[in-house]
Amino acid sequence: MPKLIDYPRTTYAGAWELAEITDDTGGKCAIETAARKLNRKVSGSFKAIIGSAVKFGLLTSKRDLLTTTTLFKRIKHAYDKQEELLFHREAFLTPPLFTQLCRKFRSRELPVQMLDVMLIREFGVEEINAQGVAKAFVEGCRMVGLLDERNIIADIDAPTNKPGPRRELASPAPSTNSFRPALEPASAQEDQNFDPSVQHTESFASSENSASTIPETYASSRSSTKPASDGQTRPDAIASLFGLLHPDTDVITTGQTSHDRQYEAPGLSQTPNGYTTAPTATLPVQAPAVELPQTSPPTYQIQVSGPGVNTLLSITDEDDIAIAVALLQKIKRQLNAV
Repeated sequence: MPKLIDYPRTTYAGAWELAEITDDTGGKCAIETAARKLNRKVSGSFKAIIGSAVKFGLLTSKRDLLTTTTLFKRIKHAYDKQEELLFHREAFLTPPLFTQLCRKFRSRELPVQMLDVMLIREFGVEEINAQGVAKAFVEGCRMVGLLDERNIIADIDAPTNKPGPRRELASPAPSTNSFRPALEPASAQEDQNFDPSVQHTESFASSENSASTIPETYASSRSSTKPASDGQTRPDAIASLFGLLHPDTDVITTGQTSHDRQYEAPGLSQTPNGYTTAPTATLPVQAPAVELPQTSPPTYQIQVSGPGVNTLLSITDEDDIAIAVALLQKIKRQLNAV
């Protein structure tokens, strides 16, 4: 029974060229057609190339018909050169023999000159195929970037631990509500502008005196903090500035303003335009608490300087006085000793 050969006998470049020829004919091609496109004959060497392409996982051969595989399509439709190189390495390492060699010499120098002998003695490669397999391994490693100029084999297990290139379809970011951000600051501004200390009234007189009632109500909200005696008149500077006064009305009586401030409609009031307004409630206003300044106890300081002594004592209670006395006694003993 002949021995089963599970390793490629030709180079990876030749297998890839045959796979591209098969892909050019629609992904399926007869063996004779592929040989004719490569200007070759269907001989033993050409069948060796077909066997290598099958062992690299680039083609399938069934009933004299070559078909490209999914791995070949992944290489062909790679996003970039880096991803294409990763798929080429996957195809090159498909034969178990090449994977064993890369793991045996990972991060070490490959003995290129005696690789064929090693294949015969340690991996069971037939002597007639040893040189061809060694050449195919070295050239393929250089093609897929596993062998550098110093003949150092790269670690083939390192890329598997790293996440592969991530590709996501471009999708627009979710659109936010364009109305809510505009409403929230407005509501916050209304809450800040709300002052419970000012009571706003919406009472109006009849339609005959509507022209003079509006400035009176506006003036009443501005002059509520400064009461005046009945009969005293004064112009409203703010209303005059914005032209809110009636042309025939130059002054506003504070007595009438005070009367408008005291009146509050118990129910809904009707405006001259026919709209109804709800009565407003007066919220109690609490005056801020006034903190009285706290008086701190007096502080005395004694500075003592001399040979080997330079200190500043702060005396705030009786215990500090005892410390100062003890220091003075120590100085006294040193003077007596001299």
